[in-house]
Amino acid sequence: MSTYTEFAQKVQNEFLNSLKAAQELNVKSFAAFNELLAQVPTAKVDPATTELPTPTDMVEQTFAFTNQLLETRKAYAVKLAELATQTQQQFAQTAARIAESAKN
Repeated sequence: MSTYTEFAQKVQNEFLNSLKAAQELNVKSFAAFNELLAQVPTAKVDPATTELPTPTDMVEQTFAFTNQLLETRKAYAVKLAELATQTQQQFAQTAARIAESAKN
């Protein structure tokens, strides 16, 4: 494995670990806020608010779309990378032919 690849993986792992820690702190804070709200006296609930999707449903729908978007972008990036590889190979072959013909 190259030094660059090892470095990139280390940075990515450190970023993901930091992100997970920050998210866990955020979840704990939100849970504490929910506990505090549970102590507030309840009021009449507007029926229109019960017809809205739940926050969990919204997250699921958003991430489903985001996953589709990422897959589309990945397919596009892979196609571009494949074309770049072909172009690079063709350029090297053309340069070799030109260098060979210049010798003659």
